[in-house]
Amino acid sequence: MTMTASRSRLISLAVCTALIITLICPFFGQPVSAVTFTPNFTITSEAAVMINLDKDVVVYTKNPDKKMYPASLTKIMTAMIVLDNVEDTDNTSFEAPLVVFDELYGQNASAVGLSNGEIVTVTDLLYSLMLKSACESAGILAYHVGGESISNFVDMMNAKAKAIGCTGTHFVNPHGLYDDDQYTNARDMALIAKYAVDNYPKLVEIACTPDYEMNATNYHDAGWAHINHTNSMVNRSSSYYYQYVKGFKTGTLDESGRNLVTLGSRDGNNYLLVTMGSPLYDDEGNSVYLHYDDHKALYEWAFENFEYKQICQAGKEITELQVRFGENSDFVRLVIGESYSCMWLKTVDTARLKEKITIDESLLNEDGTITAPISKGQKFGTYTLSLSGDEICTVSLVAQDDVTMSQLSYNLDKAKKFVSSGYFIAAAAAAGALVLAYIIIYAASHKKKKRRTKRVQKKRKF
Repeated sequence: MTMTASRSRLISLAVCTALIITLICPFFGQPVSAVTFTPNFTITSEAAVMINLDKDVVVYTKNPDKKMYPASLTKIMTAMIVLDNVEDTDNTSFEAPLVVFDELYGQNASAVGLSNGEIVTVTDLLYSLMLKSACESAGILAYHVGGESISNFVDMMNAKAKAIGCTGTHFVNPHGLYDDDQYTNARDMALIAKYAVDNYPKLVEIACTPDYEMNATNYHDAGWAHINHTNSMVNRSSSYYYQYVKGFKTGTLDESGRNLVTLGSRDGNNYLLVTMGSPLYDDEGNSVYLHYDDHKALYEWAFENFEYKQICQAGKEITELQVRFGENSDFVRLVIGESYSCMWLKTVDTARLKEKITIDESLLNEDGTITAPISKGQKFGTYTLSLSGDEICTVSLVAQDDVTMSQLSYNLDKAKKFVSSGYFIAAAAAAGALVLAYIIIYAASHKKKKRRTKRVQKKRKF
């Protein structure tokens, strides 16, 4: 079938989808950027991000936020928007409009060989988009999914990028041909690629297929084009072939250099790697493909040197605090509250990690002690490990045991404090003054009474 009457419905659906993604985006897992390590070699690409997909951790970066031009890496986003809006790609077909070819005329754009008026399934358009990097396929898909408006489709691309979490990306076309206002960075590109891997199995299947036979159209018989993936690392006959790499997308322009996104797997370890801005030519003007060398070198480094390692073990004693009024102990041990593990470079000794203990001062007495009772597992602070100024982890410090309160010690301390308090001293002074006054008055009264008694006795004698 062809897409005609349902265009406005698809646009509305796309807008709603973008809004929903924006709302639930905080719940989507994004790569955790912990400490990154530097290999003992340099890469030619201007920017790079490498993510361990098993643990969702960034293990390597180079200029991740530097402004770059995506070139045909743009087509990853194009494919995602199409799959958001077309359920049955095998049984949905689009007709190639003249406006697409007019836009691409004279730009030396990569193409699969489609013509104006040709009717092609969405599946074939996606394969030619991702493997052959066909710009006319990008235009045809964008035109129809955007409701006969490529501009509407680009708005959908930008909304999706924002929803995913991209902060340095802007699209103006669906194919990636150069425009000064179409830009991204390696960090955003890694977010986009990882989002595609996590949420679009159909796209992963397509992008990781080494070659494909285009099906029959109204202009061509079946098998009219056999297309190979533009990533030579998946081509067994290429000198750049690397058996541990799959797909994913290439992107090349004079303004962008050579860009490449790949997936790499070996021995159960899975990575996603984005490199951008590798040079097109050497100093003599010869074409070079050093981005392939970059990918192979980084994968070999990661496969050989990274392991999932426990950095902190729950229950390990770190320090202790003095306890006031403890019934069973006058101190409590503080231990790590939860274990922490991460991807770690085998060549880096964890003994190099710098420790930092932070105690919650609001829980301390003026003399640095804490007051019983204390419950096992009660949090008193944090324990931080860092390497060369980069924080590795921060975990809680908790009490190892219960410490009950001694009521006797508590009462004696209260009594002692009361006796030494200003109120008690003032009260005692007042009481003393009253007693002294009483004594003085009593003595004076007694003396006066005694004199009166003597006078009475004298009168009786006479």
